[in-house]
Formats: sequence, structure tokens, C-alpha cells
Amino acid sequence: MASLRTNLDKAVFDVLNVAAVHTAAPGGVFNMVAPNGTKPPYVVFQAVSKVDEYSFAARFAQALYQVKAVSRSPWPKEAADIDDDIDTAMQNAVLVITGYTLLYVRRESDFYLMEDVGGMIWHNIGGTYRIVADET
Repeated sequence: MASLRTNLDKAVFDVLNVAAVHTAAPGGVFNMVAPNGTKPPYVVFQAVSKVDEYSFAARFAQALYQVKAVSRSPWPKEAADIDDDIDTAMQNAVLVITGYTLLYVRRESDFYLMEDVGGMIWHNIGGTYRIVADET
């Protein structure tokens, strides 16, 4: 059995590392957390959950990933614009997942978070994506 989490993390990282995302978010794309000192704006993604399902003898997985733009702009527009580029890259993406056959990638919901950290405004804007893959 192939590890979905490890292989799916790589596939999501690969699909987000495109020119449009890097142009909008020159700080980079990171799995789970950006390194200390990373200059915003940047993109962070992470696995939220994974559920195994069965159809007769076959097993497939449904994973939920959160992908967000992180910006230090006082207004949410910069993060929202980056989220548009994220959505273009992720919605119906063709992910190459070792050990699995991708069935689909679909955005399920949006989220918006504004934080005041030491007097600095941070915007986190993104979405959650359902990724369904059949184990090969």
C-alpha cells in the first residue's frame, strides 16, 4: 500500500509551483508552515483529513487539503488575488500521485482569517479541496 499522505503532499506541492502562483506569492509555497523569516506573501498547504472508503474489494481515499495565501497587507485584496491563482492551479488539477489514480480535485469551501500579530495585520485567505484517489 502506498502512503497517500506523503505522495499527495508532493503532488499538491508540484501543482502549486507554477509561474502564476510564484508571481503572485514570491515568498514561495510551503507544506504546513513557512520557515521563520519567510517574506510574505506566500502560500501554505496542509492535509486536514483522509478517509478510506471501499467499493467492493477496491479501496479509495478522500483527502481534504487546506490551501491558503498568507499576506501582511493591511487589506485582504492581495491574499484574495493569490487565492484566485491557487484556485486556478488546484481546481480539477491533474495530480500525479504515486500508487494512486486521481479521480478528482474540487474546492469545497472558502475561509478568511485576519490576525493582528504585534500590531501587524496578517490575512490568510484560501480554500479547502477534496481530493479523491483510487489505490492502484
